[in-house]
Amino acid sequence: MADHLVQYYVVNRELTMSPGKIAAQVAHAATLAAIDLLRGDASRFPAPEFLQWFAEWYGDGMKKIVLKGSASAMDKLVGQGFYPVRDGGLTEIPSGSLTVVCLPPMPKAKAQLYVKGLSLY
Repeated sequence: MADHLVQYYVVNRELTMSPGKIAAQVAHAATLAAIDLLRGDASRFPAPEFLQWFAEWYGDGMKKIVLKGSASAMDKLVGQGFYPVRDGGLTEIPSGSLTVVCLPPMPKAKAQLYVKGLSLY
């Protein structure tokens, strides 16, 4: 495929989370996204290409990129319909804290429209 498929995870840089906490929160986001896409949750992703992209991405090694973002950048992504992960508050951070936002797998050029300006974690 000319435009590689990728899935982005944006971690809240304003929270103090241990590496293990970040890994767990990204895993929550990955699980939520996969379940919704496999269920064909049309309310979240009405465009049929999302399921096609998911299948192609899965077959092509499941490329993932983790970025860091501000709370306001993450709120904007949530407003665009992407997957928010909010913490239960049982360990390191307050309950309800927005820890990660996950985009579904999509062509990198399309994803860049949403994550442009964010840096690698």
